[in-house]
Amino acid sequence: MEKEKIETSKKSNVKGFIKKYAYYIALAFLILVLAIAIVVTSNLANSEDQTTPTNATNISFSSPVLNGTISKGFSATELQYNSALKLWEVHKAIDFTAEVGTDVLASFDGTIKSISTNLLEGTVIEIDHGDGLITKYGSLDSIVNVKVGDFVKTGDVIGKASSTATGETAGEGEVHFEVWKDGNIIDPSNYLDISTTK
Repeated sequence: MEKEKIETSKKSNVKGFIKKYAYYIALAFLILVLAIAIVVTSNLANSEDQTTPTNATNISFSSPVLNGTISKGFSATELQYNSALKLWEVHKAIDFTAEVGTDVLASFDGTIKSISTNLLEGTVIEIDHGDGLITKYGSLDSIVNVKVGDFVKTGDVIGKASSTATGETAGEGEVHFEVWKDGNIIDPSNYLDISTTK
């Protein structure tokens, strides 16, 4: 009889614990499953992003910032810590540290495709270089030196570095630099000689 009471009491304690903490257990499990899903899908979806385009050797970009220092490199699969958003994420761009007001230069000849501003990226300029190749310059000052449709040459000033990208910067100036080929984001170092930017 005493044994039955003890076992009933244990079962009751376990049930009580599960009822009390079921929400937290389910939430922790859901977060774990979500984290695993993000890592797996990121690896699968971006496996092609690290390939070098066949015509990359024909084009060589100049740095979007003179004497720029790279603060964050490209990573399609490895998570990097974003101190502005306080989270871990892949970083499909190269970020250059640049004092606010530093000239931002066109990396290659092309036509200004778009100019936009949003809270996370700041002011963004996209340049179409033809043949499916596009460069994207983020965290720029809202006052830019170009307009949509303008043709720019390598080294032309298109805007100024700023700290407007709240999703990237924590108050310091920078330039967020992306390269797109045929609708896919790729590693800018396929075209940009990193050694010449330091």
